[in-house]
Amino acid sequence: MINWGKVWSDFFIVLALTSNVGFIFSHDPYQLVIAISVNLIATVLKFGAKKIFSAELLATALVADLHLIPATFLYFSDIHVGLAIGLSIGAAVANVISIVLLIVEIIFEYKKAEEEEY
Repeated sequence: MINWGKVWSDFFIVLALTSNVGFIFSHDPYQLVIAISVNLIATVLKFGAKKIFSAELLATALVADLHLIPATFLYFSDIHVGLAIGLSIGAAVANVISIVLLIVEIIFEYKKAEEEEY
């Protein structure tokens, strides 16, 4: 049976990374707004997650948010666009770590399911 809560949570985790990488390459202000919005949604979804690495996943989401929020202010105020892009790259690194944790968690869940069958 499909756990739709997990599907949506994982969907937004992956979407957070892809939208952030999209901004890094395009430097489009709309892409930055999408990236920060999706990252904030992913963070909210991680609050209710009951996963093996819940605390670590939430920490990576908060790191990404704390990179993207100042990046947004810097980018739109035209104070330091280069720094904004650098902060966005930092958020992308946090999102990659989140994806790696997600993959490790999936492996643990499959191993646990296999052990329960025997």
